[in-house]
Amino acid sequence: MMMRRLIKPSPTMPDSTPKQSPAPPEAATLPQPGNALGRRADASPILSARVLLEVCPPAVKDRDKAYAVLRQSFSCYNAFHAVSVPDLQDASEFKRQRDRVPSEEFAGWLRHLTGKPLGLYKVSVSCNKEEFLAWLERVAKLDCGDIFLVGADSSETIHGEECLDLPTAARLAHEKGFTCGGIIIPTRRTQFAARPASLDEGVRVLTKIRDHGLKFFSTQILYESEWMCCFLFDLVRSMDTKEVPKIFLTFSPFVCREDIAFARNTLGVYIPADAERLLNGARSMREASISSLLGVWERISSFARDIGFPQDQLGVNVEYLDSRNPRNVDAAFELAEEFGRILHRR
Repeated sequence: MMMRRLIKPSPTMPDSTPKQSPAPPEAATLPQPGNALGRRADASPILSARVLLEVCPPAVKDRDKAYAVLRQSFSCYNAFHAVSVPDLQDASEFKRQRDRVPSEEFAGWLRHLTGKPLGLYKVSVSCNKEEFLAWLERVAKLDCGDIFLVGADSSETIHGEECLDLPTAARLAHEKGFTCGGIIIPTRRTQFAARPASLDEGVRVLTKIRDHGLKFFSTQILYESEWMCCFLFDLVRSMDTKEVPKIFLTFSPFVCREDIAFARNTLGVYIPADAERLLNGARSMREASISSLLGVWERISSFARDIGFPQDQLGVNVEYLDSRNPRNVDAAFELAEEFGRILHRR
């Protein structure tokens, strides 16, 4: 089904003047999780949102350019409901050394740029208990009570004894009044079989919900629907509808061949051969990618509706791959805006 596309605002010249990241607001002026002004879990902005926009902290050397691009994009698009900030692990995840703007410093800058609610990711195994508690204090000062917890990237990875596992991190965060979420990788199983099956990931997610109190999840970047549909079916068969968590399907529009290579080779995104041929053969990869992702959403959301998955528990998370590329950032904002129109608050 063809979707009405956005009429984009006419671009303006970005502000290229270097600007320092402003300091976060004073802690006393903001409601914080766990205190008298804090939110209840059922009042979590992430739980009530349908469209998240994931905004990546840039490398320090690219900060001025990335901030100028983001100022431009936030001034043009605002139909999404909340903003999430990932915890990028360059050394362990991307096998590279990069001096990056810390996620909470970047979130503080975003707090001054937009009034949208914030949700921050944290890789628990990257820190010990004291470091994690200190991070929670800094995040609370940003008026952020929702966090996504990410565990080890593999059960075979060996971490130090002081590194926090996800259950411990979730318990500590809950004690401080935070609402916690996690991530879903629908293709993750013992063996990646030709026929989609997501039982292994389904068991992991059920444990995180029932034993560790996680309330919402974002997925790996999706470019096809079958694996996610299998996962949703597993979930619906395994739990009462009242237990079903909020799930944000993650989409990222590609604008060049390098995006496809990075997504597949570095992030482990499953991109079907026919989808890749479609993107590479299109006159505009950006337009073809956005159209393809809207189709993936339509197929997954229709299947979810047919199997009885609560519609208000299914949302989207839109991210970009390259903060230095204005076309990449703008494409993600455009897609988030389109989803904001489709999934407008009722």
